Formats: sequence, structure tokens, C-alpha cells
Amino acid sequence: MAGGLTPAMVTADAPPERESLASFLEVMRRRWPLVVGIVAACIVAAVARYETSTRSYDATASVAFGNTTLTQSALQVQQGSGDPARDAATNVLIASSRDVAQGVRAELRSPASPETLQSAVSVESAPNANVINITAATSNPIFSARLANAFADQYLATQTQAQLASIDAAQTDLQRQIAASAPNSANRLALEQSSQRLDELRAIANGGLQIISRASPPGSPSGTSLKTTVILGLLVGLALSAALVFLLESLDRRVNTVDGFERGYRLPVLATVPPVAFKHDRAADRGHSLEPYRILRSALDFIAVTRQLDTLLLTSAVASEGKSTVSIDLAHAVALAGRRVVLVELDLRQPSFSHHFALDPRRGITTVLTGQAELQDVLLQPLPAVPNFSLLPAGELPPNPSELLSSPAVSALLADLASDEAIVIIDAPPLNPVADAQVLLNNPAIHAALIVARLAHTTRDQVQRARAILDRHMLQPVGLVVTGVRGASRYGYDAYGGDPTSVAGMDALPPVSSRGRARR
Repeated sequence: MAGGLTPAMVTADAPPERESLASFLEVMRRRWPLVVGIVAACIVAAVARYETSTRSYDATASVAFGNTTLTQSALQVQQGSGDPARDAATNVLIASSRDVAQGVRAELRSPASPETLQSAVSVESAPNANVINITAATSNPIFSARLANAFADQYLATQTQAQLASIDAAQTDLQRQIAASAPNSANRLALEQSSQRLDELRAIANGGLQIISRASPPGSPSGTSLKTTVILGLLVGLALSAALVFLLESLDRRVNTVDGFERGYRLPVLATVPPVAFKHDRAADRGHSLEPYRILRSALDFIAVTRQLDTLLLTSAVASEGKSTVSIDLAHAVALAGRRVVLVELDLRQPSFSHHFALDPRRGITTVLTGQAELQDVLLQPLPAVPNFSLLPAGELPPNPSELLSSPAVSALLADLASDEAIVIIDAPPLNPVADAQVLLNNPAIHAALIVARLAHTTRDQVQRARAILDRHMLQPVGLVVTGVRGASRYGYDAYGGDPTSVAGMDALPPVSSRGRARR
């Protein structure tokens, strides 16, 4: 039963994650021009922004600070605030203050305002250490280093001045207390000792501060490199394209997968037909691309073991799904296997066999039904090299196709054609637009139906409507033929070409008849 297997049937039992991945890859394959366009645009935009943006060079100076002041140490009072995080935040604010920036402006003799200098510098405390890092970011690497070092120097100078001012204030207070104390008293002696320690500490007023790392000019700009920018643009482009693709997929009502048709019609796919099979308009020129129809023929042979298939109707949900081409090429493939085939065109509104064969469109089944011609006079042999292939075209278009198709004469004609071990393949109108195919589904002379569906053409609503029509009739389809499946070309149908009229090899095998026995 290998002939009836399709990629959709093989993946039906695949794990859900593999099926989801396959669906994702299929969606991306169909939308690849959009994906490539978005990704390329994002990369170009990222590179353009990188090239046009102002380069920024970061230089950092690090300064160590203490939690206590020299005056507090000398006077042996409470040291610091007792909160290291608060002390660090205080030093960060001092280092980035306007007073420090004013001193930097004077040191560097810069025309920039203190506020401008402040905006070019960021100060932060190092974690778990009494250290602040002063980082300057400008477009000039040398000036960045000078600016960071200048802020570090001015921070030390500001803190030193604050220490000296604190010592002077404490010294003044001590002198006032000494003057008010009794001579040679213990209190006066203690105050004099504290005053002496303050004098000694004046010389090392900045002893609690130290620049532990001076800034040096950076060799490369800060931020992302060109390589990183390209990678980021690629990732952003992939994310945006994936989001847009799946948004479009959610808005797209067309059925774009073989599995989608299987779910919509609740029927198995018997064969898939690639676009290359529709390359030629003339049926005689398509003999090298019949491999999908040989697969379909094999699938129908297995179905015929348990179900009569002497008369097979082919229809679709809407027009332009390829049912006429499938009908013709399936009849061709069955005829190559040695069985007598009669191909009947019952699309009496838009017949198309005249585009595939050289025939007179005015003569056909309608002239037979109206008594203007005999059946044998309008039966054609469109492919002289395949003598067991007969064709009955539509003929003149009637004013009342539905009523004509529902007449007993049509049933009698089809039964007559199906005699003598012949298989009758009927090209019927689509299901949704007109009632003609629905009339044929009630015809007792028709044994089975085959639905043709085209990828990226038929919408889900059209499939649902067609399925609802099928549910109202006794004659149920045996399966689906999906056209426009590009992945089908990977099976190499063209490699099995050759003489399209040859009956050697597999085409010479005796097919299984509709009554479940091999014909000889």
C-alpha cells in the first residue's frame, strides 16, 4: 500500500514537538522573502546607526575614602554615620557635586559650564568597598581621562578643605574651652592634648582619601562593537519577522498545509502534486510528470479492493484548484497501466478540455443527450499512442446544466460507459459556486468521489462549506489530491520520466479492478 502514502500521512504519527517544528519551518519557508527582507532591513539599520552615532570613550578613576573624619578620630568621638551605604552615597554626591565640577572647570580651563561637565561624568560606589569610581564619557579619549582624573583631584581637594575647615572649627572651640577652664586642672590638660592632636593632624588632613587608580585614555570606544551590532540586528530582525509572519498567518484564511486540508475535509491525502506537473497546458506534453498520478492510481487500486470505483467523480471546493488537470492526468496514468479509461467532462458551465486537447468544443455529451449525435461519434481518442484512453467532452453549453445533469439519461450514459471493465473518470464542477456537483453526488451511477484541493488558494471557510455539502449526500469521497505542493518535488518525480506512452515496467503491471481482483 506504499503508493497511497504521502508526507502528511508519514508525519501524522510524529511527536507533537516535531510536528510543531515542521509547521514552523513550513511557514518560514513560504514567507522567506518577508523574513529575509525584515532581517536585512534591521541589520542595515543597526549598522547605519552604528556608523552615524557619536563614538563615546569611557575613562575611570577610582578613589578610596574612609568612614571617619580626622577631626572625629582626633577627638575620639563617634566614627561616621554607622551606615557604610549611607557614607558611600554621601561621597558619591560630593564627588558629583557642582562645587567639584566648578573646581574641575577651573583646573582644566574648560569653557564648558559646570552642569555640562557634570553630565559627562558618572560616579558610583564599588560594592563591598570604600571606593568610588568616577567615569567620564566624551568623544575624545584623552579628554575623558583628563576629566575623570580632574574630578578625582577636585573631590580630594574638596574633602581636604572640608577636613581643614572641620579642624579649624574644632580648634577654635577647644581654645574657647581652654580659656574658660581652671589653670592646671585635669580638664584643661585634656583639652590642651586634644588641641595638640588637631595641630598634628592638620598636616595630613587628606589622609583618609587616596586615588587608587588614575584614568588613562581608552583605546576603543565604549558600547557594542560592529560585530555585536550586526548580531543584535540579526536577532531583532528574526524576532520581528517571526512575529509578523505569524500575525499574517493568523489573518490568512487560506489553507497553506497538507495537514490543514486533511483536518478541514476529514479525509486522507492520497497524493500530492507539485506545481511542475501543471507546467504544460497540453496533456500530451505532461507525460513526463505523471509520477504523482501513478501514486494516486496505486492508492485507488488499494481502495478498490473494498469499494467499487468503476465511476469516479473529481470535484473541488472552488474553481482553479486543478481538478481538470488532475482528472486528465489521472486518466492518462490509469490508461498507461492497461485499463480502459473514459474521461467525461461534466463541467457544463466552464469546460476546459479544449485547452488540454485538440477537439471541437461544440460536440460532446450535450449533443448525445439531446439526440443530435451518437455516443460513438463523439467519443475521442485524444492520445493516439494510448488507444485505451477515450474522451467525452462537454459539447455545447446548455442553458440548464443542473437540470440536465439530474436527468436519468446522464445516469444511463455513465452506466453504459462503465461497462466492459472500463473506469469512468468524471471532471465535475466545483461544489461551492453551483449545484451541479451536488446533483452528481446523488447520481447512483457514480460510485466514489475524489476531492482536489490547492495549497495557498482555498480558504478555510470554503473548505468548511464544501465539507458541509459533502455531509448532506450519501456519496462520500475516498480522499484528497492536494495540488501546488512544492515539497513534492524533492521526491524527484522527473527522475522517473521517459517515454510518456510507455507501458513497460510499473505501468504494465495488471491493476486491481474495482471488484477486487487482478485484471489480465
